[in-house]
Amino acid sequence: MPGPDESGPYRPLASPSRPLSTEVRTGIAASPGIAVVRAFVLDRRRLKTPKRHIPAAEVASEHMRLDEAVVRTNDQLERLKHKLKQSEDSDSILEAHQLILHDEHLIGETRRKIRDELINAEWALRRTVEEIQQRFDAIDIEYFRERKSDVEFVGEQVLRNLLGNDTTGMQPPYGAIVVAHDLSPADAVHLHRNSVSALVTDAGGRTSHTSILAQAFAIPAVVGLDNITDAVGTGDLLIVDGSRGEVILCPRPDQVEAYREKARTQHHRIEVLLRERNEPAETRDHVRVRLLANVELADEVPLALDYGAEGIGLYRTEFLFLDREDFPREEEHLMHARGVLRRVAPFPATFRTFDLGVDKVAPFLSKLSGHITGEEPNPALGLRSLRLCLRERAFFKSQIRGLLRAAIHGRMRLMFPMVSGVAELREAKAVVEECKAELSREGMQYAEDVPIGIMIEMPSAVLVADHLAKEADFFSIGTNDLIQYALALDRLNEHVGYLYQPLHPAVLRMIKMTVEAGHSAGRRVAICGEMAGDPLHTLVLLGMGVDDLSMNAASLPLVKRVLRRATLLDATKLAEHVLTLPSAEAVEATVREAMREALSDLAELGQPERPS
Repeated sequence: MPGPDESGPYRPLASPSRPLSTEVRTGIAASPGIAVVRAFVLDRRRLKTPKRHIPAAEVASEHMRLDEAVVRTNDQLERLKHKLKQSEDSDSILEAHQLILHDEHLIGETRRKIRDELINAEWALRRTVEEIQQRFDAIDIEYFRERKSDVEFVGEQVLRNLLGNDTTGMQPPYGAIVVAHDLSPADAVHLHRNSVSALVTDAGGRTSHTSILAQAFAIPAVVGLDNITDAVGTGDLLIVDGSRGEVILCPRPDQVEAYREKARTQHHRIEVLLRERNEPAETRDHVRVRLLANVELADEVPLALDYGAEGIGLYRTEFLFLDREDFPREEEHLMHARGVLRRVAPFPATFRTFDLGVDKVAPFLSKLSGHITGEEPNPALGLRSLRLCLRERAFFKSQIRGLLRAAIHGRMRLMFPMVSGVAELREAKAVVEECKAELSREGMQYAEDVPIGIMIEMPSAVLVADHLAKEADFFSIGTNDLIQYALALDRLNEHVGYLYQPLHPAVLRMIKMTVEAGHSAGRRVAICGEMAGDPLHTLVLLGMGVDDLSMNAASLPLVKRVLRRATLLDATKLAEHVLTLPSAEAVEATVREAMREALSDLAELGQPERPS
């Protein structure tokens, strides 16, 4: 990835369409780090239609571009029909789309506009689609008014194929800062692989998946900026400070130099912290805490080990398949998991079964019975995660069988997300036993003794944790969702982000209850939410008896530094005290004061300021 103090190799082809004065926008600090690079605006909300007048000599070439785009769109609809051939409803809809695609009112009129008005194909197509939709609106029959969405869909597909001939496309240049309204998890993975320098979004929160993936890949990120896409143009020079949650538009030369120096200081801090990566995560009074990594892709494993991880505490298996239109096969689960286990050996890896739904919606989910995803009024409380897997048994068993077969190649643990109570856990475990029996009958090799744990991320699970501990081999507290459900807020909604309080007394009490229930049954208890990777929370979690902390790789060195300078005695006293306090504000003030000494030496290393 390009260095954070580079302006980057990317230069705009033309100046931005409007001058910008220096301006500081403040959002949510999602992933630390600094980037001083030019922006690339990626707008997924609606395709931008390029508009230009053409000379008469270009009419034939524009007609040819349009015809080629129509052919490609028809081929795509044919492939989609083939994939969905078992559904008569889908087939009839796609046939209707093909009829629209070849209708003279759409394509013939678009060709006429290109010829008579001398405008490019994209502009002509957009105008034609809008005119057809207006005619549908004027018809006083509900059926015809609803058909305008079909016309829009077909027009958008042709437009995408037209833009596919544009060499600029939607691909950000190497090293750019990507500015977008929002990014799907699949977008974030794709952008990481294309080496962007930073991510900036209108939407999102500290625990949105853009934030989580940015942290995992050590990409600076600021989210929740409301309308940053309206203020930034492709080619604008930006400063992104992911530690403070700030984006500086059109920075002055002295600001550019100051932030480049700050980036160099932060890089030095990381180098100093990494000198301890092979030291044990042990307090001064010799209490060990196991530090693990949260991982989305096998590519992250080497980085996690380099940063001192003692294994993988959370492998988010759904990220492998988010951009897939076909169901993942058992053999694919086997190969992916086997590769991860071999990379992380001799350490263990905890594979969480599919946690799909809400903002993690893969295209193949549309083929499941009922086509539930994306249509529920409140998907966070709907058919998602383990609930979805237990309803779609064949889909779930394919994953379980693949993971069991892979488990012979390393130290695997299985973990179920979103468990609400004992009955749900028993049902999931029964599926595992059913898969084992099938594999035995088929003569397949698999691991019989894979530990099975659960994520504690619902208040109901906390309240019955004593019963769950008798059924599960380990607990991992998913604080991201636990906080969301306990405090009744949408953690992906930037408008209520200020209510997301990890140090809320209710959250701390639930963590303590879970730890006590797990330990009473002899179970290890981990934290695998973003709370684990924040050094501000380290002493409190240590004092409450948490055994493992699992986090993004970039947070490991700093959390280890805090642990190695702490004592269990001091941490326990702090935890006992804050558990008596009435508000998140009071807890945070107390914790900050206690952490001041623990983090004092980091100031000399350029420890970035935390946002207030």
